[in-house]
Amino acid sequence: MNEIRIIPVQGIPEIKSGDNLAEITYDVLRKSEIGIEKNDIFVVTQKIVSKSEGMERDLSNFNFEELLKSESKKIIRKRGDLVIAKTNHGFICANAGIDKSNVEKNIALLLPEDPNKSANKFRKRFESLANLPIAVIISYTFGRAWIKGQVNFAIDSSGISPIDSYIGKLDSFDNELNATEIAVIDELASAAELVMKKTIDIPIAIIRGFHYENSKLNAKELIRDDSEDFFL
Repeated sequence: MNEIRIIPVQGIPEIKSGDNLAEITYDVLRKSEIGIEKNDIFVVTQKIVSKSEGMERDLSNFNFEELLKSESKKIIRKRGDLVIAKTNHGFICANAGIDKSNVEKNIALLLPEDPNKSANKFRKRFESLANLPIAVIISYTFGRAWIKGQVNFAIDSSGISPIDSYIGKLDSFDNELNATEIAVIDELASAAELVMKKTIDIPIAIIRGFHYENSKLNAKELIRDDSEDFFL
């Protein structure tokens, strides 16, 4: 088993609409001791992706309930001010992913319209600058059913297989596995959060040394169809 490093990328400036995240990240790394290595995995928080894509909404001009409806495919549960919704992307989370933390007062931040397009854009531009292959994961913080605490999950990726299937393989006791599929990009997103935090302004981390399979598949592979969901 090889050693895996999780490296916080410090020095990313406050992101605004229209900023090119790949170019900003490349410039920061070019001047730092971290450097750039082949097959680095960049875990990028959804917040700076959304900010760069102009997904901020001034609540003086937008009704929160209307935003919630526009961002939701389905309302799952509602209790007081808390709404659990299925987003237009297929994620089930609080308030359809609409967030009011780490933004200015009276501002709400929506999820990217197409996170896979965002991840591909970052990866392709960064690779063109660095002349090295990389992978990109866009992370978002989700709660978990019946368990306290939040965890970073991947809302999309580029250049990395999102899932590692063990179906058909044998375990250490020669039992055939028939259900085990590891959500690789979720595990990497969660690991990266350990150095990113929520209050120290580190929106990007590099995971270095993890061997992964390059793939054109994305996070849609992780979303169950309603017909497969036991709880809907």
